[in-house]
This record gives sequence, C-alpha cells and structure tokens, in this order.
Amino acid sequence: MLVLSVAVGVCILTTALSLTNGFEQEMVDRILGTTPHVTLYNPLTGSLKNAGALCERLVRQDARIEAAAPFVQGQALLIDARKQTVGVILRGMDVELARRDAQFQRYLVSGKLEESKLTPAVVLGSAVARKLQVVLGDELFLVTGAGQKHRVVVSGLFESGLYDFDAHVALTGLLSAQRLCDMGDGVSGVGIKLKNVFAASAVSQEWADALMLGARSWMDQNRPLLQAMWLERVVIFIVIMFIVLVAMMGIGSTMAMWVIERRSEISLLRAIGVSARGVGTLFVLQGTVISLLGVLLGAIAGVLLSLALAHFPIPIAQEVYFLSHLPVIMRLGDFLTVGVSTLLLSPIASVLPALRAMRLDPVEILRRH
Repeated sequence: MLVLSVAVGVCILTTALSLTNGFEQEMVDRILGTTPHVTLYNPLTGSLKNAGALCERLVRQDARIEAAAPFVQGQALLIDARKQTVGVILRGMDVELARRDAQFQRYLVSGKLEESKLTPAVVLGSAVARKLQVVLGDELFLVTGAGQKHRVVVSGLFESGLYDFDAHVALTGLLSAQRLCDMGDGVSGVGIKLKNVFAASAVSQEWADALMLGARSWMDQNRPLLQAMWLERVVIFIVIMFIVLVAMMGIGSTMAMWVIERRSEISLLRAIGVSARGVGTLFVLQGTVISLLGVLLGAIAGVLLSLALAHFPIPIAQEVYFLSHLPVIMRLGDFLTVGVSTLLLSPIASVLPALRAMRLDPVEILRRH
C-alpha cells in the first residue's frame, strides 16, 4: 500500500504535466500560425515605405530570419444586408506568399485569398462568418477607420482555433488593403518569420535599434497568456506534489508503527553490535526503497495513462479554451523532475522513525522481554 500511494501521486503528476505540455504546445503553435514572430513598424507615422526593399535586406543580412513580408492592418466594420455589424481587424497579406504558406493553407477552410481589381475579396474568420451568417460569394459593406464605405465579397473562410482571431479578423490581399485603408504604397509594418521562434526577443531588439523602428515579438504580444500558462504549470506541480508529500507522511507514520512493533528485533541488532547510526540508516534506506519503487511504478502508470488519453482525448469547451480536446505531450524532463523531487522527499518520511529507532534503549527492552 505504501508503494501504491507514492505511485498514484507520481502517476497523477506526470499525467497532468503531459496534458499541460500538450495544451501549451498546441496554443503556441496556433499563436505562431496567426502572428508574425517579429513585427517591425513605425510608431510615429504608422506607415512604412519601401517595405519590399526592407524585407529583402532583412532576409539577406540576418541568417536567423527565414522570411519577411509586408502587411497592412486597420480597424473596420463589416455590415451585412440586414444591417448587422461586426467589428474586425482588417489585415492585408501578400497573396502569393499566403499561397505558399503551409500553415495559412491549413487554416483555410474553404475558398481562397485573392486580389480583385473590382470588388475587394475578403477571407473571414469562422466566428465572424457565423455572426453575419454569410457564405462564399456573399457581398458585405466594409467601413474603414477613415469612415469610407466599400463593397466587398466573401472569397474564403478560415479557422485557426484561436477564438479571438477567428472572431475579430478579416483577411484580404495586400493591394486591396492599401486601397481600402487609403495607405497608398505604404504598409502598416513588416512581419518576420524566424527559423528559431525563441530568438524573437533578440532579433526584435537588434533590428529595432538598427532601423530606429518599433518592434515587438510574438512573446511580447502574447505575454499575459504565456504567463498564465506558466503559472498554471507551477500551480499544478505544487498542488500534486502535496499529494506525494501526504503519501510520504503516510510512509513515515507506518514506519513509526514498525519501530514500536519491532522493538525487540531492533534491540537484538543493537545487542549484536549494530550501531544506533546503522539502525537509523536502515530505516532511511527502507523509506528510500519504497519511494524508488513507487516512482518507477508511478512513471510506468503515467506513461500508460498518457498514451490512453492521447488515443481517447478529453473533450473541452472550444469557445473557452480554443481547443476541442486536450492533447498529450510526454517529456522525459518532466518524468525526471517528478522522480527526483519525490526521492528528495523520501528522507523526510523516514527520518523521524529512524531517530526514534536510534533512541531505543536495547538493554531496557530486552530486560522486559
């Protein structure tokens, strides 16, 4: 039972961390699929000129940059035939680059992103389309921040899985966005895709200083969400480690009863020459062995339970968590952290029984027996 209590705690903790890993990784993947790794912009005018030359320079001079593309972004209202309105962020993208972007194509549910010289074409997020009850080919009116009203046609639908993005973004071609937002040949900024997404902070700072422009990384834009996920992970670890600690206290209590029940045997060991320190060491080793067996069994059970949850995932509310189910990602580092933390707690469980056994008076106990 002692081994089983430790195993259950380890199993629960490793499984919870595997679910947390999957949730965090899926969220980060979706964020990176909808947000440039680094964004460069002009904080004074809000418009960048010669963006094409800047993109070529970035890719040519910095080996960490995989691609760079200009974009136009502005606030707008979409109005349907029934006068229903939805506020959106209108984002203009280079059509050719979007067609070669595997991540964007994966999110595209139907239709396509295209340039149109007549009626501008827009690709709506799935939640926006549901609010307006529109399908491909429907026409809408778009009112930009400058108060200009334009007729647009729905050419596609996308669903990234991030509710905020799907409910508040409308995509269009770069040239169409420049006309709709009355930006001429200027753009709102340049989006940079990196080979290593975790180099975003360093790259943004370096190029902001070199070009005298504003820059922000994907981590800066999503800092509250990332901090919340980190805090969630820490809380889960601490709470479940308390379960393991309770199991250790149970081991300590049981071993303390063993000291009372086995006083005669302990006294005989002392009588044949085993020192008090040696007796204490035996109890500490016993607690460590129990913990080690519990960790091994719990780790195996955690792997099996995580594999089962990967094949039979837990459904969750997509409107709240952006995901339809909890994915599972097992990492060796998590299992090692849990195992080492549990083994470090094992002396706590056995030190008090060991001290009690060391303080027994073998002469007095043998005299009574």
